[in-house]
Amino acid sequence: MDYRMLGRTGLQVSALGFGAWEIGWTRPEEGDEVGRILNRALDLGLNFIDSSAAYRWSEELIAKYVGHRRHEFIFATKCGSGRVLEPDGEWVQTLDYSAKAIEPQIDRSLQRLKTDYLDIIQLHSPAYEDVAFGDGLEGLKKAQAKGKVRFISLSADGEAAQKAIEIGEYDTLQLTYNILEQEPAALIAAARQQQNMGIIIKNPIANALYEQPRPTGDNTALWDRAQTILAPDGIGGLHRIEVALRWLLGNPDIHTAIVGTTNFRHLEANVAFAERGLLPTALLAEIQRRFEKTA
Repeated sequence: MDYRMLGRTGLQVSALGFGAWEIGWTRPEEGDEVGRILNRALDLGLNFIDSSAAYRWSEELIAKYVGHRRHEFIFATKCGSGRVLEPDGEWVQTLDYSAKAIEPQIDRSLQRLKTDYLDIIQLHSPAYEDVAFGDGLEGLKKAQAKGKVRFISLSADGEAAQKAIEIGEYDTLQLTYNILEQEPAALIAAARQQQNMGIIIKNPIANALYEQPRPTGDNTALWDRAQTILAPDGIGGLHRIEVALRWLLGNPDIHTAIVGTTNFRHLEANVAFAERGLLPTALLAEIQRRFEKTA
C-alpha cells in the first residue's frame, strides 16, 4: 500500500482509505460482517477511516470492532450534519454549523467512538454561507485548543470549498473528484499550492454507476459520459473500477481516496487495484482525450 503525507498535517495516510458511510446502515448487534471488513481493511494496510455523525451507527460500529486497534488508524469524522435516533426508531437529520452546536456534536462523536481525541474533524457539507459568514470554524478551533481534535477540516464542493481554501485555516479538504467528474481539478491544485491542504477524495469511483444499468434523472449524463471514457475498446480490457481508481491515485496532489463497501470481495479487489500503480501513459492520454470529447 502506498502512503502519502496528508498535506501540512504531517500524517501519513494510505492512498486508499475506508469510507464508513455504507456500514452505518447496519445495527451494531448485527455487525459481525462489518467487523470482519473493518479489521481486514486494517490488515491490508488501510490506515485512514472516514465517518460522520450523520452516518447512523457508523461511529459505534468502528468503536465496537476496531476500537482496540485505535493506534493503527487515522480517524476522520464530521459534524454540522448529523442524525439522531428517535424513540420511535426513526433517524432524524439535524443541520447546525454554529460554534455553539459544534462542541456538543464533537463530544457525542468522542462518546460513540470511545476515544478521547479525533485526528480530523470536518464540517459536513456546509453551504457557502456557512463557510463564508458562519462561526463554525471557531467551534472547531475551540475543540482543537482543548485537545479534542488534532486537525480541522471540511467536506465540501464548489463555492464552499473555494471559500475554505481562501480562508486558509482548514488543514484538509474533502471533495468530490473522479474520472467522470474531473472539473474540481483546479480546486485541488489551488488547495495544494496555496495552502498545502491535505486532499481527501470522496466518491472516487463515481459510485461505480458505470457498472449499473442506465439510470434516470440527474445521473444520466454521467452514465453516458462513462460509456465513452470507460468503453472497453479504450481501456485495454481492464476492469472499469480498476481504471477509475488507478487514474485517480496517479494524481500526486491526492493523498487518500475513501471507498466504502460492505462487501468483503469488493474491499480486497479495490486494494489490489490500488496497489497496481500508475496506468500506462498512453492509456492516460486516451482517457483525457475521451473526457475532453464529452466535457
